[in-house]
Amino acid sequence: MGFIAPQALKGVRVVDLTWMLASAGGATMLASLGAEVIRIEWPGHLDFTRFGAVAVEQSASLGPVRGPASSNEPATADDRSPNLDGTFNDRNAGKMGVTLNLNHPRGRELFARLVSVSDVVMDGFTAPTMSRWGLHYEGLKTIKRDIIYIQMAGFGNSGPYRQYVSYGPTAQAMAGLAFKNGLPEPHPPTMWNHSYMDVTPPYYTALGVIGAIYYRNRTGKGQYLDQAQYAPGLFLTGTSILEYSANNRRSERVGNRSVGRSAAPHGVYRCAGDDAWIAIAVFSDEEWRALCRAMGDPPWGHAPEYQTLQNRIRVQDELDEKIEAWTGPQERYDLMYRLQALGVPAGVVQSNRDKVEEDPQLKVRDFFAHVYHSELGTRPVTRHFTPKLSLTPAHPGGLTQRGAPLVGEDSGYVYREILGLSVAEVEAYREEGVI
Repeated sequence: MGFIAPQALKGVRVVDLTWMLASAGGATMLASLGAEVIRIEWPGHLDFTRFGAVAVEQSASLGPVRGPASSNEPATADDRSPNLDGTFNDRNAGKMGVTLNLNHPRGRELFARLVSVSDVVMDGFTAPTMSRWGLHYEGLKTIKRDIIYIQMAGFGNSGPYRQYVSYGPTAQAMAGLAFKNGLPEPHPPTMWNHSYMDVTPPYYTALGVIGAIYYRNRTGKGQYLDQAQYAPGLFLTGTSILEYSANNRRSERVGNRSVGRSAAPHGVYRCAGDDAWIAIAVFSDEEWRALCRAMGDPPWGHAPEYQTLQNRIRVQDELDEKIEAWTGPQERYDLMYRLQALGVPAGVVQSNRDKVEEDPQLKVRDFFAHVYHSELGTRPVTRHFTPKLSLTPAHPGGLTQRGAPLVGEDSGYVYREILGLSVAEVEAYREEGVI
């Protein structure tokens, strides 16, 4: 393996029992910082993000996805490889992968041996799961006195919702974020297209684990961390909770209208092309005059109802129709740069492909890193840990300097080198359905 140094968490070993996105992301951040993260899976019940989308579609930036790196043949939907999904591979880069059956008594014995030589156990199951195996915090402490154990159940390990299964959209709704998104009443909420509750909790998870490691290094004591997936969503509701608790005023959806600062026009407008949009915000009469110049000074722009900000706010629906009639035939990036040059706040609505291919700021900031994947070859992944540490830089390839692991890719290394099993022992465990 291509080790890199120095890294902030080098020497820390993490047993990774994470699942899906929210819990897996926290372990990925620790891997980015140099922790040795060992992801445990069982082929009979794989994380279904491995099958979220068979990676067969063409991408201008990434090229056609191929089968094994040694093959020139494109992958097909019939291959159903558990190693090709883009979401899984982006969220699990830098980890090692082993297979282990925790439903088997001898599997739990092997798990205990791995815990005994590790620093952190990360659990993304529903709250009661580890307890059923006797692997709750008290049980883990009998294996290793100073173990750090974090549970990342959807609703935490206490309360009436303890046993509920949660996904990002579920946590989003429970946190009140779904209610806040969409057009004003009587239109229903529309949810957020991006699952913020899958990408936000990992930052809190990584912070909590790093804090526990710091505490253990000072005191010799491990500890238990209880991280509910939905809880960080409350911090994304802005002032809504404070507004109700202090002023007894409920939140209302405003769609694309400006909140907190008066603006008109203020919205997202269609441009030329498939699903192409631009956001435009006009906060002053000076910016309105600049927008009129960009539109070629149309006569309607001088009508009395458009001359002041307060008047424009009263006729926003009518104004939006006129703005979109103008933006509709235009190329969005060209339009954005022209408006910005005139002092009109504007920005294109970027897709995932735009972020990878077009965004000049992300290119300069080196937001994507290329790592080698054992089936896909070299591919770009997101730098989930974004702070730029000058002396201990994070890298999504982690200690492995590789993308996400194939199913069981590192079983040989973990069982032979870390746990010291013989070839015969490994084969016996395999035949018994343990690994």
